[in-house]
Amino acid sequence: MPQILSKTVGRRALLADGGTLLAAWLGCNSILAPPARAEGPEPVDLPPHRTTAPRALPDLTFLDEAGATRHLADWHGRIVVLNLWATWCQPCVAEMPALAALARQVAPEGDIAVLPVSIDHGGAETVRRFYRVRGIADLPVLCDPHMQIPPALREDGVPVTLVIDRVGREVLRIVGPVRWDPASAPARLRGLAAGG
Repeated sequence: MPQILSKTVGRRALLADGGTLLAAWLGCNSILAPPARAEGPEPVDLPPHRTTAPRALPDLTFLDEAGATRHLADWHGRIVVLNLWATWCQPCVAEMPALAALARQVAPEGDIAVLPVSIDHGGAETVRRFYRVRGIADLPVLCDPHMQIPPALREDGVPVTLVIDRVGREVLRIVGPVRWDPASAPARLRGLAAGG
């Protein structure tokens, strides 16, 4: 006949033994598991040419810093780099300085618009605070706090970047971070938009 422990002793013993087992398991896993990469996925380069035909986009809307509704069509006639991101997304955070560098590179010509649209629920204030803390001054504050763009694009994660040609068609979509700061990035964007 098995011995029956009292409830108090049984619970304490189970908790102590369970805690010991959990600590041992966590310790073994931290030793055996490969080290986590804090920086996230490696950024990719822009491809030298596009591999798909341009695609029409739905009417994408988002808010500017003042809370006014903006339409993607507002940038018709320019090449657009539309980047969906969030302050809580580590690959997005790592990508932002390079995106700001791209914005600085293309500012003199004015033919490429860099539009980072945050999906943070906190809206413009969250983005302003992020830019201030990170020292980012070359990017506009644009927000999609109700996350309408990701489902419209059938995307469920960030970062996602679309390169959009001068007539508003998607010519390239990249899921994950991109290297935006090489000197060749603006010419490559122009080539992609022109059909290269």
